[in-house]
Amino acid sequence: MSNSVILFSSANQTGNTYRLVTQVLEKLPSERVRFIEIDKLTFSDYNYDNNYPQDDFYTIAQTLDWADNIIFASPVYWHGVTSNMKRLIDRMTELTENLSVKPIGKGLKNKRGFVLTTSAQNHPCEIFAGFFERLFHYFDIKHTGLVHAPCTNGFKVDPDEVAHLLAQLQAPHIKHNGMQRTEI
Repeated sequence: MSNSVILFSSANQTGNTYRLVTQVLEKLPSERVRFIEIDKLTFSDYNYDNNYPQDDFYTIAQTLDWADNIIFASPVYWHGVTSNMKRLIDRMTELTENLSVKPIGKGLKNKRGFVLTTSAQNHPCEIFAGFFERLFHYFDIKHTGLVHAPCTNGFKVDPDEVAHLLAQLQAPHIKHNGMQRTEI
C-alpha cells in the first residue's frame, strides 16, 4: 500500500474542490494519507538567495519525502491554480537548490503525481493541465492522473474516474534497481 499526500488549496474551503478531495480521502486508510490545507500554513515566497526562516514549507517537504503519491488539489482560477498553490509550487524550487533539502527534491523522482480539480467548464483547462505536466516533468514525477469535476450545473464527478484514481493511489510502490516503480 502506498502513502499519499493531498496538497489542498481553495478560496472556498468547503466548496466543490473540497467535495472532490473528500471523495478520495474517505476511501483511503487514514494512516496512509496526509491532508495538508496549504491556505492555513505560513511559508515564505521563493527567493533567489534561498534565505528562508524555519516555516511550514519544511513540514510540507518532509511530507513530500514520506509520500509515494503527491496529489495537488485546486480549483481552476483564470486557467491556473490558486495563488497559495502557486506560491507553494514556486517555493518547491528550493528543493532543487538548497543543499539541506536537495535530497528531498531528488527523492521526488519517480513518485506518482495526481491532480484533483474543479471548474465551471465541462473539461479541464488545457493550460491548467499543461502546467502540471510541466511541473511533474521538472521534478521527474510520473504524471499519473487528473480528475476533473465540471461544476457548471452543480457538482458532478465521474465515479469511474475516482475509482481509477483510488486504484492507482493504493497500488504498491516498489523499489527496483534504486528507482521506484509502480506494480499494479
